[in-house]
Amino acid sequence: MSEKLQKSLAFLNSEMPNNWLSLAVTQLPKRNVFQSIGDFFAGKSGNHRISYLAASESEVKIIHYQGLNVVGEQTIPMNSMESFEISEGSTEDGVVAIFHVNLEEIISTNKKGVKKLKSHYFKLMPPLLGINASPIQAVEEILWAQNARKSMLATLKPFSAKIQERLAEEHRIAEEIRVAEEQRIAEELRIKEEAKQAKIDEKERAKAEK
Repeated sequence: MSEKLQKSLAFLNSEMPNNWLSLAVTQLPKRNVFQSIGDFFAGKSGNHRISYLAASESEVKIIHYQGLNVVGEQTIPMNSMESFEISEGSTEDGVVAIFHVNLEEIISTNKKGVKKLKSHYFKLMPPLLGINASPIQAVEEILWAQNARKSMLATLKPFSAKIQERLAEEHRIAEEIRVAEEQRIAEELRIKEEAKQAKIDEKERAKAEK
């Protein structure tokens, strides 16, 4: 898939991450009643709310639009992910092929190494909606959007293995640090015990000499 956006999606150019490889439409974040009412009337005026997910080899970026205006965005680097799963599916009518993505983001890690995680779910669909969320019409753009689906799978499928490799390496390093710390403490105790025993021996020798 080319990294060049099609005409109907060109407004996204300024928001795309570096070295992006694929693009999808994703479900909107949860909205409360008042927000949903606002979305309805905004949609009536042509300013639909829509969310896109762009992927590169090292991150995903979610961009929320109201018409052509960005109303929110979030970037989740792969090195901030604890787990990643992608599976294939289709819409309820079976017409559109989609992907289900579940990932856990590491929000923070305390001094004991306990991680605070946040779960994310994305339902990814081909980017068949363009300016103001209207269906794209040009045949070449429709084909491009369908190819984006294949590219998305190729981009995101390696995430899980790479994350597991990173976590395994982090665990290895943490284990080395733990073992080294235990050895340091044990050595300090040994030295203290030897010093303590030396004092006892010295007192015993001094007592014997009297």
